[in-house]
Parts: sequence; structure tokens; C-alpha cells
Amino acid sequence: MGSEVPPPGHPPRVLNPLWIIALFLGLSETTVGIAAAQSSGWVQGLLALFAVVFPVLVSTVFFLILWQRPEVLYAPGDFPEHVSIGTYVDGMRRRSTPDPDIIQAVVTDMLRTVLPPALDNPSDSSNVLEDTLDNARRVLAERTLTVDVSAITQIPDDLFQCTVFSTQTVSYFLNSLWEYLMEFVPPFRYGRDWVLLDTQSDKKLRDMGSFWAAKNGTETDHRLLSGVGITPESQLIAIRLNGGRRRRRNPIGDPSQRRTPHPSVS
Repeated sequence: MGSEVPPPGHPPRVLNPLWIIALFLGLSETTVGIAAAQSSGWVQGLLALFAVVFPVLVSTVFFLILWQRPEVLYAPGDFPEHVSIGTYVDGMRRRSTPDPDIIQAVVTDMLRTVLPPALDNPSDSSNVLEDTLDNARRVLAERTLTVDVSAITQIPDDLFQCTVFSTQTVSYFLNSLWEYLMEFVPPFRYGRDWVLLDTQSDKKLRDMGSFWAAKNGTETDHRLLSGVGITPESQLIAIRLNGGRRRRRNPIGDPSQRRTPHPSVS
């Protein structure tokens, strides 16, 4: 018998490991509860203790897996069709952790500019916290790359911003940019349908991302962002190439209502 076709607008039901865990836990608790109700003495106490400790143990293991290996909680049907499972899992494992260089820059600049005046004049040290926060914002602003994407989104003054760190790869940057533009451009089409234009040199940065990876036989563009000449000082514009395909937009036109992006796409 064939699988039941879901009604239009409803995704197919997928049995993933979360369902299995829930069924196993529910069955175990039901069995122990029935056994405890029909027992007495120390056996009943032992079963009651098990009924309390077992869910706590399962919850602890569950959250450890969720933190360290979240991909194992997905069934194959949970992954998007246009992204390979390996690529999707790789994107899930890359957490957005603060770059050590940025943290070091913030702390170093704080020690040099904020603490000495506070130590010299203890009576004027009430604004140390505010000064520290202002300094951190300034350091982060200096490491922020801004891309004008209004030519693609057709939204006036629409800007994409991201913090540039020393180990940032081209694919990581383009993935983040695509996540912002996912309602307007198809995946894996950078360099073919759309591209970044460096307004300082009037050069199209086409040889990057999936376009570069396809030519070099790699899955991603693993080059450092700084290695291709992109820095926080770069002035970039995202534009469509002639004949570039437009992705069908979400019926909700408000960009703040865009769908949750997939982690690896460009």
C-alpha cells in the first residue's frame, strides 16, 4: 500500500528519532507506573525511584546530544531536498562562536583605553561599564562588513552586515549572505545568477563560492575571506548578472518575515 499523500500545503509526516525517544520514554514510564501500582514494600519504592530518576537521566543525555550532535536527531526526510545531507550537517556543526581575535581586540582595547583613566581617577570610575560597552561596540563596528543588497531585494537602503573574523572562509561569508537573500536568489547560484561588485575597483567578484568550488573540484570555497581581498573596509554591492534567475518570493513581502534559513547554501 502506498504512503498517504498529504493534503496541499502540509509537509509529509516524518518519523524521526525524536518520535522514537518519546515513544520509548512514554512506554517505559507507563510500564513502570503500572508495575508500581501493583507492587508493595521496597519493590514499589524502587519502581517509584526509577520512575523519577529515569526521565531525568534521559533528559540529561538528550540535551547533551542536542548540544554536541544535533544532526543525529533528524530523519533523512527532515533535510532539505536542494542541500545534501553532508553539507547540511556540516553547516549545523559550525556554531557561530566568537572569534578569539575579536575577543582579544575588545579586551586589549578596553585595558588600554578604559582602565587607566579609571585607575588614575577612582572618583570618576562610575562610567567604566558604559565606557567599556562603547569601546566594545566601536571595535565590533570596525570589524563589520556591510554589503548593499538593495539591487537584489528592491528595498531601498537594504544592507547586510556581518562581523569579519580572521578564520572566516569565503563559503561561510557567502552562506550568511545567502541566508539573508534566500527569498530572492536560488541556492548554489553565486557567480552564475548573482555576484558581488567591489565598487572601489569596479570589479565583479565572480570567482568565489560555489562557482569557484565547481571549477576546483571542492565542495566549498575554503579560502580565507581576507585571502580574496574582502575586508571590513570593502565596499560591496550584490547585483544580478544578465539573465540571472529570480527566485520566487515568499508571499509575505516583509523581509522580517523571511523563513528560517538553512545553514549551508552558497
